[in-house]
Amino acid sequence: MTIKQYAFHAHVYLRAQGLASLTRSQVHELLAAAAGFATHAAFHHQAAWCDVAWRDTGLTLDEDQVIQRCRHFGMSPMEAERAAQGLVSFLGASGYSPVRFEELIAALESDEYKWAEADEAGESDSAEVPEWMSTHLIGRMQRGIDALLGELPLLLEGLEAAAARGVASAHLATAYMLKPYGGLPEEDDRRFGRELRRRGQWSTEPVGFAEIAAGADRFLPVVAKHRYHLLAAARGGVRSAMLLTAERYGDPGALGLEPSDEMDPYDMADLADAHGQPELAYHWLTVLAREGEVSAMRELIEDRGETAFRAWVWMHLSRMLGRDLSENRHEAINADGTPYDDDVGGPAYVGGVDGIKLVPLAAEENRRAIEGAAQLFAVIEERYELD
Repeated sequence: MTIKQYAFHAHVYLRAQGLASLTRSQVHELLAAAAGFATHAAFHHQAAWCDVAWRDTGLTLDEDQVIQRCRHFGMSPMEAERAAQGLVSFLGASGYSPVRFEELIAALESDEYKWAEADEAGESDSAEVPEWMSTHLIGRMQRGIDALLGELPLLLEGLEAAAARGVASAHLATAYMLKPYGGLPEEDDRRFGRELRRRGQWSTEPVGFAEIAAGADRFLPVVAKHRYHLLAAARGGVRSAMLLTAERYGDPGALGLEPSDEMDPYDMADLADAHGQPELAYHWLTVLAREGEVSAMRELIEDRGETAFRAWVWMHLSRMLGRDLSENRHEAINADGTPYDDDVGGPAYVGGVDGIKLVPLAAEENRRAIEGAAQLFAVIEERYELD
């Protein structure tokens, strides 16, 4: 069934109840009102109809909102009441359920519904995802691409329509649904990322769900559609999508985000370097150094033009952490860089790093550098104690 057919059936039912004055567009408005939305436009910006019977969801029908919309159409109080009762009857008997995009995204993001780790019995004690969604919606998606395409046409149509209007959350929900069926090896993602950086954008429109369902070869169209909607969500400013496209494709959109614990500082530093933003890479390496990553301290000193004073702060901090950067750290390695094994034998090579030599600071500056390092060390110690 399509969305138009759904509204048509509702319209026919209400006309049979003696409400002949209602138009098809007004029926769309009443369906949206029943789902708790002020207007049909608001509904389609935030939600879609899905192929789950309303009676199976336990969702509350907003009868008061329906009456208000009827009154807005110029109906008398009696007519409005009759229309609301008729719609309640229709939805209870044959109506489909609404699903908000944000709720669908939360369900698909939930650890309880990671496809590769899904419990065979389909059970979950997650309090964040409504039971009807896990049972009647997510569970059906997990049964394979054929089930997704064949059993949820109403939902897919609604998502595509919202995505075509530029609704970023619809793009993200679509990408998450397709992720299990559009995955490629990491090397393919990196290759795609290089092509994306070369082009500067990726605007190739994917085929629609209807064409995918009708085709014999589904894998590559699903891959292309998954990537398209994920990138579109990132371009629409969805934070989680921006982080995903940064991780998988080296997409630079995430560089403009405010730093957060969700971001991997090493990945963000590499991303910034790859896109010619050394100042931002320096920032993320500093975040790592302040967290106790001695390798980041070394890079700041040796490769990032760190000031003499800050270089000594990192040097003192490395000593407090038991990883003195001024000490040589050499070891025997094989030709391929792996650790040398005496039991195996063969030629050995010298690996590791030389200690860093810094020009000494004046006594007062050195004292301040030690104090700064001690403050950072105290924060690191406190964090590890809390962990």
